[in-house]
Amino acid sequence: MKDAAALAELDIDQRRWESARRWARLALSSRRSDARGWHALGRAHKELGDWHAALACYRRALSIEPRNPMILTSLGTALYGVGRRDRAVDTYRDALAAHPDHAGARASLAALMRPPPGGMHRLAQIREEAQRLHRAGRAAEALSLHREALLIAPQFAGIWLSAGLLANELGQQWASLPLFEEAVRLDSSLFAAVEAARRICVGVGLIDKAARYSDLAYSLMPSDDIKIARALCIAAIQPSVEAIRDSRRAYEQGLDAATSAHLKVANIAAAHGMGAFFLAYHGENDCRLQAKAARLLLEAAPDLSMTSPHCAAPERRRGRIRIGFISAFLFDHSIGKTTRGLISELDREIFEVFLLRITPSKSDEVTELMRRAADHAVELDADHAVARDQISALELDILFYQDIGMELTSYLLALSRLAPVQCVSFGHPNTTGIPNMDYFISSDLYEPGDAASHYTEKLFLLEDLATLAYYHRPDPPRDVPDREVFGLHESDHVYLCPQTLFKLHPQFDELLLGILTRDPDGVLVLIRGQYEDYTNQIRQRFSRTLKSVLERIVFLDPLPFPRFMQLLAIADVCLDTLHFNGMNSSLEALSVGTPIVTLPGAFQRGRHTQAMYRKMGILECIADDAAQYVDIAVGLGRDKGRAQAVRERILARNGVLYEDRRVVIEFERFFRHAVREARPHIAWPDAAAGSRESS
Repeated sequence: MKDAAALAELDIDQRRWESARRWARLALSSRRSDARGWHALGRAHKELGDWHAALACYRRALSIEPRNPMILTSLGTALYGVGRRDRAVDTYRDALAAHPDHAGARASLAALMRPPPGGMHRLAQIREEAQRLHRAGRAAEALSLHREALLIAPQFAGIWLSAGLLANELGQQWASLPLFEEAVRLDSSLFAAVEAARRICVGVGLIDKAARYSDLAYSLMPSDDIKIARALCIAAIQPSVEAIRDSRRAYEQGLDAATSAHLKVANIAAAHGMGAFFLAYHGENDCRLQAKAARLLLEAAPDLSMTSPHCAAPERRRGRIRIGFISAFLFDHSIGKTTRGLISELDREIFEVFLLRITPSKSDEVTELMRRAADHAVELDADHAVARDQISALELDILFYQDIGMELTSYLLALSRLAPVQCVSFGHPNTTGIPNMDYFISSDLYEPGDAASHYTEKLFLLEDLATLAYYHRPDPPRDVPDREVFGLHESDHVYLCPQTLFKLHPQFDELLLGILTRDPDGVLVLIRGQYEDYTNQIRQRFSRTLKSVLERIVFLDPLPFPRFMQLLAIADVCLDTLHFNGMNSSLEALSVGTPIVTLPGAFQRGRHTQAMYRKMGILECIADDAAQYVDIAVGLGRDKGRAQAVRERILARNGVLYEDRRVVIEFERFFRHAVREARPHIAWPDAAAGSRESS
C-alpha cells in the first residue's frame, strides 16, 4: 500500500479534496517532519478555499525542505491567491533558482508576466481612469488599476513608480518598496524611484539596500543630505551583540562628524534617516545618542525650531483645556488601539480634544471611532512646516505625541514649541532627546529605581497602572480551529512569539535554542516581517545560532486579526522578547488566557508584561534570569495541566487590564498638573475633577 502522503497526492489529482486532507493528516500523525505531507495538506486547503491555511502548511513544508521547487511553486500560487503578486513572482523565481528546469514554476511565472490580449488599448483606458480616481481622492481604487496595468505592461518603469507613490500615499510603505525597486531595476536613471526606495530603506533599517540606493541617488543628484542619512542608518535586524555595539559606535561617530562639520541641511526630508528608531531595541540607555541626534538636526536646520505665539502670550483664550493627540498611526494599529480609549473617555467638562492625523495615513473603522469621539479632527498637511502652522493655529494647551520616531513628521514637529506642555509616552517607548519635549509619561509599575536617568524629558509616573491605555478588550475568537490551519500539528508544543522581527535581540536566540533543545516536540512560531528582507535576515542569523533546530521554526504570513486571535488562543506558550516587550500583543494574548513568559529588562520598554502580571497577582511566568525563562517556558509547554491552570487564573483575573477607569483618572491628573506647572498664573478649569476622582 502506498504511504499516506502519496495517497493524499493521488486524491488531489482526482479532485477528492476532503479525502486528500484526511490522508495528509494521517501522514503527519506518524511523522510531523514530513514535508510531502504538509505540502499535500496545503494543496487540499487551497482547493477547499482556505488560502491562509494553505500558506501556513506550505511554510511548514519549506521549513523542512527550504529549496523544494514544487513547494515553492505552490507557495507562489497561494501568495498570488491572497493578492501578493510581487511576492508570488519572487517565489517562482526562487523555485527556478533552486531548480532551473522546473516546468511548473516556469509556466506560472510566464503566466503572471504575459500581457493579456488587447492590452495596450486597455492600458490607455486604465491610465485615464486612474488619474480621474486619484484626483477624486480615491487612491486605493487608483492603485488597484495600476496593478492591473502592471499585468499588461510590466516593462514600463513609470507605472511601477506611479503604483509605488500611490501605495505610499495610502500609508502602505511596505507595499511601495518592491514597486519602487522594480522601477529602478527597469530604469536606474529614474531619480524619483531611486530616491523613494532610498528613503524607505534608510527609514526601515535595510542598510545594504540603503547603501546601494544612496550611492545611486548621489550619482544622479549629489547632496550632503543623502550622505548624512546614509551615515546615520542603523540596521533593523542585528546579526549579533557585537554588531549592535559596532552599529551604535558608528552611529555616534557619524553624529559627531556631522556636527563638527557644521553641515547645513538643504532638504530635511532627504537628510534625516529613521535610524534612531532602532536604538530602542538594543537594550541600552539611549539618552546621549538621542540628545546628540536632536542637537545635530537643530544645528543643521535651525528653521525646524519655532515657538507658537500663544505659548509666550501672558494669557490664554478662555475655555476648556485644549489637548491634541497627534500621530500618523491613528487607525487599526497598535497606536490607534492604545489611543482611542483615552480620546473617548476624557472629561469633556475640562478637556477639549483634538485628533491630529499626520498624513499620508491609512483611515479605517478605528479612525472613524476616534473622529466621532474627538471634539475636533484635523488632517495635517504632509509638509511638516504647513502642519506645524496648522497646529500652532489651534492654540493647544497640551500636545500629546502618541509616538515619536516611528516616522519622520512627528519627530520634526516635536522640535518646535507648539503648546505650553508637550509630552510623549509609551507609543514608541524611548526617550526622544528633544529639548522641547517636556514630559515622558510612564507608570510606577514599569519603571526601575534609576528610571529618571533613562529620559531627557521629565519623567512623570502614573500610579498603579498595568497599562497606560484605556484598552478595549479584544473580541475573542468565535471558534478555535484545528492547528493545521497554521501549519501546526495537534501534538506540537507551540511556542509563539508574535512580535515584530526587529524585537528579536540576538541574546534571545540562546533562550530559543534552550527551549527547543529541551523540548523535542517544541515548535517555534514567528510572524514574517512586512519587509521580506527582515525575514531573510532573521533566517540567516538563525542558520548560525539555531542551526540544530531550524526545521522546528515556522514563519507564518501576517494574519487577519480574527485569525491572529485564533493563533494566540491555540498557542501553548507565548514568548515575550527581551529588552523590548509586547504591549498590544501581551494584552491580546492575555485576553484569551495564553500564558506569556517574560524576563523584565533594565528599561521601561522591557517591563510591560511583568506589570500586567503583577496587577493580576500572577507571578510564576515572570523569570529572574535567562535560565529560569527557559525553565518556565518548557514547563508550560510540556505540562498541559500546569499550562491550563495558569490559563484559568489569567482568564479569571485579566479584567483589571481592560477599560480601566483609573487610566483616564491618572492621565487627567497628569494633564492638570502639567498645565499648572507650565503656566501657574492661569486659572485652569477643573471644577468637575473632584467629583470624578471620588466616584
